[in-house]
Amino acid sequence: MARATLSTTPMARVPGRLPASASSFVGRTIELASVTDALLSSRLVTLAGPGGVGKTRVALAAVHAAGDRLGHPVFVDLTRIPEGAPVALAVAEAMGLRGVRREGALDAILWWLDGGEQVLVVLDNAEHVLEETAALVAELLEGAVDCTLLVTSRQPLHVAGEHTIPVGPMLDDDAETLFWERALAVRPSLSVSTESRSMARELCVRLDRLPLAVELAAARMSVMTPAEMLPMLESRLLDVGSGSATAPARHRTLRACIAASVDSLGKHERAAFEACAVFASPFDARAAAAVAGASLENLEDLVTRSLLQPSVDSAGHTVFRLLESLREFAREGLDAGRLEEVQRRHLAWIAAEFGAERPLSVMERSRNGQAVDRLPDVRAALDFAVVAAPAEGLRIMGATRELWFRSAQDEGLSRAAGLLERHPTPDDARAEGLVTASVCHTSRQETEAGNRLAGEALAILDRDSAGAAAAFFYQAIARCLAKDTEGSVESCRAALDVYTKLGDTAGCSRAVGMLGMAAVWAHRDDDAIGILHEALDLAVAAGDLWAQGQILTYLGLAESNLGRAAVGRARLLEGVNAFAQVGDISYRGVALARLAALTVARDPTTAVRAAAATTRREGAGGRFHEIALADFAQVRSIAELLLGSQSFAAAWEAGEKLSFAEAAEELRAVEGGLQPGMLTPRELEIVELIRRGLGNASIARQLSLSVRTVENHVAHALTKLGLHSRSSLAVWAAEHEHREPRA
Repeated sequence: MARATLSTTPMARVPGRLPASASSFVGRTIELASVTDALLSSRLVTLAGPGGVGKTRVALAAVHAAGDRLGHPVFVDLTRIPEGAPVALAVAEAMGLRGVRREGALDAILWWLDGGEQVLVVLDNAEHVLEETAALVAELLEGAVDCTLLVTSRQPLHVAGEHTIPVGPMLDDDAETLFWERALAVRPSLSVSTESRSMARELCVRLDRLPLAVELAAARMSVMTPAEMLPMLESRLLDVGSGSATAPARHRTLRACIAASVDSLGKHERAAFEACAVFASPFDARAAAAVAGASLENLEDLVTRSLLQPSVDSAGHTVFRLLESLREFAREGLDAGRLEEVQRRHLAWIAAEFGAERPLSVMERSRNGQAVDRLPDVRAALDFAVVAAPAEGLRIMGATRELWFRSAQDEGLSRAAGLLERHPTPDDARAEGLVTASVCHTSRQETEAGNRLAGEALAILDRDSAGAAAAFFYQAIARCLAKDTEGSVESCRAALDVYTKLGDTAGCSRAVGMLGMAAVWAHRDDDAIGILHEALDLAVAAGDLWAQGQILTYLGLAESNLGRAAVGRARLLEGVNAFAQVGDISYRGVALARLAALTVARDPTTAVRAAAATTRREGAGGRFHEIALADFAQVRSIAELLLGSQSFAAAWEAGEKLSFAEAAEELRAVEGGLQPGMLTPRELEIVELIRRGLGNASIARQLSLSVRTVENHVAHALTKLGLHSRSSLAVWAAEHEHREPRA
């Protein structure tokens, strides 16, 4: 893939993108100093050592201790990818480059790293993808001069220029300190006598002073003493150590420690522990119950024994994960029959989580579209489904349709196509997959395929079903982009009819919004504005941010087409904000393209930078439609005249390093302060009525709106104007001229 056609854009480089630890870091003074010194003098440093020796903790501690001296960190957890998988894709995803294809991943990474700032890429647990990692590292060393790499692996990469630092067992005193710190945390009353200290020291020696093994042993002190554990562990050493003679001795010892903990589990706890190996990302208690059959008591027991690691996700919920060594051990306990059984339960859990087995409202599908952190488990479920349960996989593809559209359009198309090939039966499952494939084709401007697949789905579906409404809606988009205005309107009205019968307000808002979009494409901008304001009221009432973003974007296009640039810019910036909140890439790019075109005459450099950032599409895949392409062409032609070719090229190159958010902020800064025109007509009406002293209920009656819709409009107006109360809103209204509320 040529750099010039790469469809990605870098995320903001914020320092500290490293996983936090819930426990203290003990010892390793010498190793920390060695790693820091090596990273300051070498571009490739590999921490090599056996599993469980603490390579990851040493690496993270060294990076944290060094601070900004090592550059902006990017952490790549390679345990999330299977053996032989493309490492470059994992690195690209960690950089925020979503939807990158395998063949374009290296170019995407090199482009992202080409920002003139020092970046530290941490590749953690590379042993199962050693050759792939070595090949990628060699390319990065040659092609990205501002990139330093820190790798953890059970063996060196053997790449030229590699600085290898062996990470071995802890010092005796450090291992003992670690043991007692963790043991007393789980059992504060544990006796720390001379005898118990002696036993603990011997225990650490038996465990080869490996941190993971020491921590596992310490966790068991909740139910025993060092003296009681020592003989039990000793008997296990013989059993586990009699395995492969080619396995490293410390690895066999670690397995012995893991076995000692796992063997002490009851039947149900062990089954739950082994089943948890199927999760590809952190999981909560509900997931553990559904997939692994784990009760809260089971989870508590596994956490107490350090077999599960608890943490808190971005929503404030407790989630769990298995360390890689433990995951490997757990998965080995699943024979082929049990593994398939657990994978089927995992597939069913994903289906249930996303509502794949029932009709979904538009808002439910929209919320599914924001679950980017669930993608690893969705992918794992679909990998199993394509082989064992393609119908279930197609239903999941339907339920997660907006997730693929917003985050990974090309990957979504590939997965849908593979499942459709495996399930030719014309049923509801196939129809769901056909609609998803239609959406992804249309996002690539392959409108004929998008229209055809939506039609094929409609031939299967009940015309009054939610699935049919979605098929009509996406068919309308495909027809609109193909300039079949009459066909698009026909599909829009069909979708609106079904959504109205279903009472789906968000669906109605999208269908009406699509009618407005079709009017814009037909160059009927005055008509479009009226239709789109009607759609916006519905979208606000439904709380559908995605629909608000789409409608505001097309309002911005229509207003600017009519020469009302200030209002158009305001609507477009609101659309960008809405899309940013739901993680949409495609429509946000359309808004940014027009904003750049509206800005180019006033500030050509900013416009060029924004256009360059937008063309990358932040890795979602797909292609821009001709309205956006025309805006890009306008920016290029005007900016080249105003700046000259050399300055234009410099601005474009700088803009390629911007994220969508950064581009939007630069464009917003050009506009300066807020103006009355930045409120929508409906918001202006409501603000004027507030100035007159009406409450929300009275405003709702006068404008024939729901009270909730009025409340949402008031909240939006306050946010846009930076105000905090109705009284301040009334004062603002009194200071500006407004038209009378429409009848």
